[in-house]
Amino acid sequence: MGRLWDKGQSIDALTQRYCAGIDWRLDQDLLPFDIQASAGHAKGLAELGVLSRKDLSKLRKALAELTSRWEAGTFRTTEEDEDGHTAIELALTRSLGDLGKKIHTARSRNDQVGAALRLYALDRLGAVSDAALDLAQACLQLARHWEKVPMPGYSHTRRAMLSSAGTWAGAFADQLADDLALLAAGYALADRSPLGSAAGYGVPLPIDRESVAAAAGFSGIQDNVLAVQNARGRIEAVILSALSYLMLTVNRFCNDIVWFSSEEFGFFVLPARFTTGSSIMPQKKNPDVFELSRGAYAFVSACEHQVRETLLSLPSGYNRDTQLTKEPFMRGMAHAHATLAVLAHVVPHLEVDEKRCRAACTADLFATDEALRRVSAGVPWRDAYRQVAEQAGTWKVPDLDVALRLRSHAGGPGNLQLGKLAGRLARLRREWARR
Repeated sequence: MGRLWDKGQSIDALTQRYCAGIDWRLDQDLLPFDIQASAGHAKGLAELGVLSRKDLSKLRKALAELTSRWEAGTFRTTEEDEDGHTAIELALTRSLGDLGKKIHTARSRNDQVGAALRLYALDRLGAVSDAALDLAQACLQLARHWEKVPMPGYSHTRRAMLSSAGTWAGAFADQLADDLALLAAGYALADRSPLGSAAGYGVPLPIDRESVAAAAGFSGIQDNVLAVQNARGRIEAVILSALSYLMLTVNRFCNDIVWFSSEEFGFFVLPARFTTGSSIMPQKKNPDVFELSRGAYAFVSACEHQVRETLLSLPSGYNRDTQLTKEPFMRGMAHAHATLAVLAHVVPHLEVDEKRCRAACTADLFATDEALRRVSAGVPWRDAYRQVAEQAGTWKVPDLDVALRLRSHAGGPGNLQLGKLAGRLARLRREWARR
């Protein structure tokens, strides 16, 4: 058996290699999802009468064996296969003869790859959400441990007002929870079966797309068959956009850690086992894991940009250009997951130097406190503001613990509402587990 589109005519070897690209390598990771979708499609063919019940049973058994072989590392795509779709059909034909040749009835490689990519996305988004929630939980735990540790707050990279280490850590747990809402939107878009849309114009057979979708592992279908085809790359771009926002949160988080753990600040302490050294400077303990994680935003955002730009100005229907969206999508997904996973592993071991944090809380942080003290004595705000500006440094540092407690409004350093945040993370965990 040749390639799925082979009509017996020869094709230039260089042209063929260029058009196939590295799809055959990428499809190695998509094989179990392609097999899963093929099992769902086979059920639809049986419902149409194209396959007998006995045929369906044989195909399902053969597909399950391919999954087992993939898990064992003995079912692999090759450059000669061109893609995973050919590898699967070739394997089925070898084991089942003519029955294996029936699997592609009423199906195009277009809805086939779309199904595999969407199922892959659902699987990987589950892993990404777990890692993101693990990191958010680690930040929440730091916030609980450091809730009463005073620390300077900054604006414009300058010392601003009293804050706390707990406020800092809790902020990122909160932001990661927001980012997961965006990720859920991408998940919902991917959780619609493209099977039955074929090359974007459906098939002249009454295939039950809803039944096929359920059998393949989707919650429903994407209705319009041309919209399915036009969505190739778009859903990937939406997911990468959500991942970019996650990495943007990570970028700021890691940048803070890099600076606040430096000798100049010394607020945070990185255990030595999570740092690296220098080949020339024996004293160095470098925060490489946080620097590389800080750079992950650029990596994932570039993948998103590559996917979106590939789609620009394409006409409706399938265009081979969209093949080029597969690699950046899979690379971006993998890199985002790896980044979140390593941070979830390292962050629980961060330490705070409370002495350094308290020592950094000098009188200038309390200018607003002093102005408000004068307001409480009857001085109009504008006058109090100007008086304090003119008399900078004439007041003393108050009791830091008392000063923190005074910031008692919802979400303030003296009332972080960590129980509410914990409940939110728990709800998100349950929601993702149900997907």
